[in-house]
Amino acid sequence: MSDPQNEAALKRNGLTISKREDVAVTHVALRRGMQAELEKRASAALGVSLPATARVAEASGKLVVWAGPEQWLIIEPRSTGKDPSVDLAEALKGAASIIDVSDSRVIFRVEGQKATEVLAPSMAIDFHDQVFKRGDVAITHASHLGVMVWRLPDGSGYEFACARTYAVAFSEWLADACGKLTRPA
Repeated sequence: MSDPQNEAALKRNGLTISKREDVAVTHVALRRGMQAELEKRASAALGVSLPATARVAEASGKLVVWAGPEQWLIIEPRSTGKDPSVDLAEALKGAASIIDVSDSRVIFRVEGQKATEVLAPSMAIDFHDQVFKRGDVAITHASHLGVMVWRLPDGSGYEFACARTYAVAFSEWLADACGKLTRPA
């Protein structure tokens, strides 16, 4: 993201790409036969139901992201000295497997009015407002890299989760994709 040409293009479009170093990411996977128990405990612990389909739910500063059948990512502000997965593991003990994946996943955010316009030609997703709505999630590929993407519930942009192994390649692809529409000829 340090390419001056891309940075200039992003600025002209009013777009911001950021790597979310301020969040902790916890993976939750349902244990067999524990769906009703997990739903009950997760609702109590998070304040919202776990999305059953490809959606996100907001919960007191946390984002609950559907990550596949019976799997979710809990994204929340990182706090010094505290591992949020520990409290969640205790609250969901026996009903789900909990893993802190903050070091293995990177969250990128693209914000700005033209975010949809610049991402649409670069990904195999129909980003139209009536198709990929606020809070929708897709698990897909971007330049042969596996990513999850969701439209932020407030409509201000998108977030992407990718494996840290691919973070550099994905960030370069993202900056290039977002800079294409306004790059000077």
